[in-house]
Amino acid sequence: MKASDLAGLMPVCCSDVLHSMCFTSLLNTSTLDAHQAGVPPPREDYGFGLRFKGVVSGRFGMHLGMGTARTLTANFLAKEVQQLAAGDVDEIVCELANMLCGSVVSQVDGEHGYVLTPPEPIGTLPDFDEEDVLISRFDTDSGTITTWFVVEGEPCPR
Repeated sequence: MKASDLAGLMPVCCSDVLHSMCFTSLLNTSTLDAHQAGVPPPREDYGFGLRFKGVVSGRFGMHLGMGTARTLTANFLAKEVQQLAAGDVDEIVCELANMLCGSVVSQVDGEHGYVLTPPEPIGTLPDFDEEDVLISRFDTDSGTITTWFVVEGEPCPR
């Protein structure tokens, strides 16, 4: 499987997760394979990444501006942005990364389980030299989110 095979799943899964977790709607989506498009991805200032292993294995990351992260967190917790406690944003954005990645990979193969590592903070979007990557950008009513999937190695036999 190639990362580009996930392109059709990303908008649907992202819309479902954001709507159910953060009461946020997608306004616009753009999905591109950075190698085919030859366009550098946008760089956001806040992100988390994780690894997934199963029938398809690789890495997932999510980047967004701090304002977007705070708004999504406030929506999830049913609080005002000013009421957020220290650590709330990291905790909710980590959960959002888990849910987005899990939603997509479970659509690839819902019969077998996947192992997801705990999300860890990452800086700006990595340079994806020679990697099978899918980059998606989602404009929401809470701000913009950029996600990426890197598919690594051969599928695990089941």
